[in-house]
Amino acid sequence: MTRNAHPHSSDDIAVWPDGTWATLGEVRAGDYAYMSDDYEIVSYLDDERLKALGVEQDPDIGPG
Repeated sequence: MTRNAHPHSSDDIAVWPDGTWATLGEVRAGDYAYMSDDYEIVSYLDDERLKALGVEQDPDIGPG
């Protein structure tokens, strides 16, 4: 059995306590290396939780 090195999708969302958010793909690529590692990982499919956190799901609106 092969273990998946990344149990979360690169499309899942990392949300920091200050409201900053990014995809896990961006976090893994080092684009948010200056941020702390105390983010919450939310499935990109969990629209209800993402909306509660204030994360926009419009593809024209970027993270941040």
